[in-house]
Amino acid sequence: MEHRNWISQYRDELKGIAILWVVFFHAQECGGFLWYVQRIGYGGVDIFFFLTGYGLARSLRKSDDLREYWRRRLWRILPSYLPFILIWSLAMFPGYQLSTVQAIRSAAGNWLGLGYWFNVPKSFNWYISALLMFLLLAPLFYGFMARSHRPWLTVLIQLSIVAGLGLCCVGLDQYMAVSRLPIFILGIAFSMEWRPALSLAAKRIFYALSLALGLFLVTFCHARYPELLLPYGMYWHPFVLITPPLCVLLSYCFHKARKTRFLFTPLKVFGQASFEIYLVNIWLVELAKKHALSGYVQWVILCMTCLGLGVAYHLLVHKTTKALRTPGKA
Repeated sequence: MEHRNWISQYRDELKGIAILWVVFFHAQECGGFLWYVQRIGYGGVDIFFFLTGYGLARSLRKSDDLREYWRRRLWRILPSYLPFILIWSLAMFPGYQLSTVQAIRSAAGNWLGLGYWFNVPKSFNWYISALLMFLLLAPLFYGFMARSHRPWLTVLIQLSIVAGLGLCCVGLDQYMAVSRLPIFILGIAFSMEWRPALSLAAKRIFYALSLALGLFLVTFCHARYPELLLPYGMYWHPFVLITPPLCVLLSYCFHKARKTRFLFTPLKVFGQASFEIYLVNIWLVELAKKHALSGYVQWVILCMTCLGLGVAYHLLVHKTTKALRTPGKA
């Protein structure tokens, strides 16, 4: 299917857009039209989860060796995360004034990437814990889809199960992650090589309606029913409708502009370094809020610093892990 190939081809560029959107979301609030774009910038995380599900499914289709699957996934995450979280802990813990028990819980929760699930004090960020859980669940979701004779029914059953799981977390902090499971499952389903159920014209209409309905729901809740946004997940649920067609649309635009693809090199670079940029951004935004940073110029500088440091850290980690893999050539 053409749109699936586009997403695969421009995955890094899509991740680049997503991380820029997230960094913009974490910055000081803008005015005018940019405020409407900024206030739903958390949707960049939904793009990440969709693309993660998509990429993991393609990886599992090439090989069902779970040991190799975990080796590749952890080799991408841990060399960036563990040194970073150690430095963060050494720098930030003294200022948190934690008790001994709290410090032990926080250190263990952050270093193992499980703090978010156990409500440890001063957990660095929820995304890491969610990502690790999703990586653990991906082979299960993929396995049922790949072996199913009625794949779309299998997808619907999986979506129903995780929706029920989400109801157990309504009003809890963990709902922020659990409510993202449907978009992750759709990412896996999107990568499957199933026979198309709709014609090209019908798919385009479906994508357009899905995108329009999702944008309407999230805008409507922001404007009229803000009490539904956080505890009931209406920050995130509309992105189940928004993210797939948005990724298809952006991929289509990249495909049409493929002759000038060199112009999108910065997006590709940011996409490849998106995990490291995310880590740096979360920490610097925490420090900025702690010191009451204000003014658009200062926040623009902060955002640019996040991007620059994130890319530099990614290159450092990449070079180091490459040397560790091939010690004789280092």
